Amino acid sequence: MSTNELAMDQGNAAPRERRVVEAEIKLPRLEELNLPKINVEPVRSAAEQALLTGIGLGVLAARGIRAAVRAAHSAGVEAARDPGPLTRALLGLVRRPEEGAQAGAIRRQVPVLPIDNYDALDADEVQIRLPDLTNEQLRILRAYEENHRARPEVLETIDRRLSTV
Repeated sequence: MSTNELAMDQGNAAPRERRVVEAEIKLPRLEELNLPKINVEPVRSAAEQALLTGIGLGVLAARGIRAAVRAAHSAGVEAARDPGPLTRALLGLVRRPEEGAQAGAIRRQVPVLPIDNYDALDADEVQIRLPDLTNEQLRILRAYEENHRARPEVLETIDRRLSTV
């Protein structure tokens, strides 16, 4: 009988009773099994030796790193006693400047322009904003303009405003 025939036979027949089948499977206890006796002591011993070797490598690495850091620090201190140009430059980044070294320090002043977005403005837009500025602001603006775009019409207008005040 094929699967199709079975399906057709069941379709015409009265519904069948369902039956529940229970089964009990009894597993043997470990003692009841007749397994061969295996000596696991060599495996346990090998695992212990591998673990101790790994721990030893970690300890040696830590000791070696500690010794290397101490040696590097000593070499750095020695190099700082008689520094070359590179060592001097690097130490200058972290050490406080000495009293005599401040006199030769390079200082640069960055002007704060009194007109916002000054570099994006054309000459006419700058000239419109000049009457609102003080003499000090005009001097700052003139120095900036002279060193950057040097537009003659802007410089002349600033000079006229400074001479009238």
